[in-house]
Amino acid sequence: MIKITLEEINRKSPYEIILNNGDFDFTTDTGTRYSVSFLEDVPLGGCDTYQFGFRKREDSHSGYDAKVKDTLIAIIEQFFAENDNVLLYICDTSYGREAKRNHLFVRWFEEFATPERYTMKTANATVEGQGFYAAIIVENSNPLLEAIILDFKQTAESLTGEKP
Repeated sequence: MIKITLEEINRKSPYEIILNNGDFDFTTDTGTRYSVSFLEDVPLGGCDTYQFGFRKREDSHSGYDAKVKDTLIAIIEQFFAENDNVLLYICDTSYGREAKRNHLFVRWFEEFATPERYTMKTANATVEGQGFYAAIIVENSNPLLEAIILDFKQTAESLTGEKP
């Protein structure tokens, strides 16, 4: 089970976060509601792994909002401040926009993260015309870093038939 201090997130987040049945929810200035979750997944390299989920609460189009990025980063940063775990990102494939969603998430994280502090490894595949995108994010201080990366690479290769 992960630990995340809501008060610490709210000190850094431009949007107020509330807990809702284990999810971290927030509402933008335009009324768009988002939810962030962390679901325990299969360990990688002997380390607990949590799948990072991010979704809109309702199906509506909203324009770009930099405060959404800053809110997500505040949540992820607090995840790593309190946990020595792996964050697994699997891009939502609904509505055929997975490539754009993946590109945006990776770009946001790369803008925030320094290579000295975090390692991000990505993998993708196309199955029956649909793109699947995944990434792991690990703090470089994690003592299992090399084993985690190796396990992710091997898992991605077995699923895609390609080297990530």
